[in-house]
Amino acid sequence: MKICNKILQIGLLSAALGSLFGCSVAGRLQRQQMTASLSQLTRAERQERQQDYRPQVVKLQRDSNTFFLAPVDTLADGERVMALQIEQVTVVAKMRSIPERNGRVVLDFIVTLPRQLLGKSRSVVITPILHKPDESVALEDLVIRGGRFSLLQERDYWQYETYVERFRPDTVGREAAFNRFVKFPYPEDVRLDSLVEGRSTVTYYYSQAVKTDETSKKMLVTLQGQVLAVDDSAYRLPPSDTLSYVVSSMLSFVDTVPRYRIKVIDKFVTVEDRNYIQFFVGDTRVVDTLGDNRRQLDKITGLMRQIVEQQEFYVDTITLTAASSPEGAYAFNERLSQGRAAALKRYLVRRYGRSIDTMLTVRWVAEDWAELTTRIRTDREIVNRDAILELIVEEKNPDRREQAIRQQFSKEYAYIRSVIYPQLRAVNFRYNLRRKGMVKDTIHTTELDTTYTRGVELLQKRKYAKALYILNDYNDRNTVVAHLSLDHNERAMELLAAMPKDAVTEYLRAIACSRLGRKAEGREHFLEACRLDGRMEYRGNLDPEIAELLKQ
Repeated sequence: MKICNKILQIGLLSAALGSLFGCSVAGRLQRQQMTASLSQLTRAERQERQQDYRPQVVKLQRDSNTFFLAPVDTLADGERVMALQIEQVTVVAKMRSIPERNGRVVLDFIVTLPRQLLGKSRSVVITPILHKPDESVALEDLVIRGGRFSLLQERDYWQYETYVERFRPDTVGREAAFNRFVKFPYPEDVRLDSLVEGRSTVTYYYSQAVKTDETSKKMLVTLQGQVLAVDDSAYRLPPSDTLSYVVSSMLSFVDTVPRYRIKVIDKFVTVEDRNYIQFFVGDTRVVDTLGDNRRQLDKITGLMRQIVEQQEFYVDTITLTAASSPEGAYAFNERLSQGRAAALKRYLVRRYGRSIDTMLTVRWVAEDWAELTTRIRTDREIVNRDAILELIVEEKNPDRREQAIRQQFSKEYAYIRSVIYPQLRAVNFRYNLRRKGMVKDTIHTTELDTTYTRGVELLQKRKYAKALYILNDYNDRNTVVAHLSLDHNERAMELLAAMPKDAVTEYLRAIACSRLGRKAEGREHFLEACRLDGRMEYRGNLDPEIAELLKQ
């Protein structure tokens, strides 16, 4: 009952406050057409801002909410004003150039709220809007609340929390209670949430990093805002002036000249094909229903048909080589390999036709120790592979060699026999081809380097990391542009040092030096760029990073 009485009393207080505040706040502001102003910083002011690392706001944690309170100073007459250490601004231009680094630019400007917008019973919400060609993006809000407005919020939240504690509603009930009790929720995800005393003009330095994309050649910023009052009136601010930012990127230095690579065309071409045909133990017959033989045989005949019937090459010879694994006697394995190679040739002639009979040559390898050596050397599962490889080299007799491995390395031999030996029972095809109509053995031509072209396209779309992944092997001007765009300035300087000197490379050196703080060296490179190409002077006048070099 006491809690209900308390809530009733607070409700009566709210009504009294509404009566006290009188006529609509929104009506008065509408008649005055008050709005916030938006302005650029001068170069000197920007330099001062960048050097002043003092916090502009104080972070406070209240319950589960985070707030930022602006520090205040007390003047001689007793008036308390916000102390954000920002001097009065003189607007000299609505447009300026900003450098791009690591795929981002920093937008900074001054937001000024006249005292007519502010009041103890009001909350002013200012939202900077970034305008892109295809969309508008809201940046972080600025919220300035009066003391009475804040008191009303605290009262509403106290009512809500008291109700929840007393009646313990479910999720739906909590949401309904919040909407009923809390008229003005605490702001979320805001840049600044400050309580202001008196009716002081508020000036705020706003700075935010923004990602760039292929549409970011020019960026526009405006302000939107509204004033909320405890009398339930609201006033939407008229549109502000528009600030324009021209993004100064490295993309103007991208070399778009197509790149070609030398292509060598040979008269004679060789095609290798390895297959695995299973046979019954000690048998030479080709059984297409055994294991995976059907698929393997189809693969062999399919490739053979494709090569023989194509029109670009003559087929000089086809060499079929059958190999066996080392288990058993060498003499038996040799006869077995020879028999299997011959049987496979007969199978292919029957299936494809007698047209390949004369061009198909049969060979065999009794025991493929060369392939076995290679596979043992690269297989990390074999613990004593170095000792086994040494034994293979020392023992010349293949039968004694296989027996020695089985006896001395029984564990490894079991693995080799079950895993590697089946990979040795292979049938290799070698197609020797000759290009039709070609007289010389080798000719050279050029073809467009499509990989490089793709890298340049990604660079122009400001996808710098993906572009660098491609361009990193070329080490040319576009590689430098990608590095500078990602703020890899030291690496860019290394690459530029190895390039021939011209106006562009000298200008890029100047940019890198500006970022690395090597101003004297950077000025020399910029002056040399201007000497080599007078147009660089005009380009430098628009580049804020070159402007840093020319400061005295």
